[in-house]
Amino acid sequence: MAGRNTKYPVIALWNPIWTIIWSLLFSPVFGAFLQRTNWTEMGEPDKANQSGIWVALGLIFLGGYLFAEPFLPDANDFSQYYFLICWFIFYFLWLIFDGRFQVKAVADRYGSDFHHKLWGKPLMLGAGGLLLWTAISLTYIMGLVMMGFIKID
Repeated sequence: MAGRNTKYPVIALWNPIWTIIWSLLFSPVFGAFLQRTNWTEMGEPDKANQSGIWVALGLIFLGGYLFAEPFLPDANDFSQYYFLICWFIFYFLWLIFDGRFQVKAVADRYGSDFHHKLWGKPLMLGAGGLLLWTAISLTYIMGLVMMGFIKID
């Protein structure tokens, strides 16, 4: 079979290219978690731990921004894009320092000869995570408004 590296057994993985693509929507936490699982399946515990660190950093970023955002200055029209800018910066940092390496590793080891895991469950969990984050954010903001900490103009 052309392109198959017989040194490594065929295993089931999430396609690392799609973990990167879906992470743009669902956050690098999503992609790092799936790539962490892939590294574990590939027998690379050090790289799995590195992806796990990105999961933790992503959760800290999302949680930290969630609680800090109402107190950021509204100095200009640019301030409405703080989160989007931070999101892209974090995404590209993850992509440069962790996410992209699995694409080459899987291509070198397995080519396209690996079982592609189905995306239904991870995508539903990613969408559920976004909904949960949104619900927490709205509840937090409503609480701050009701307690008088912030005013909505």
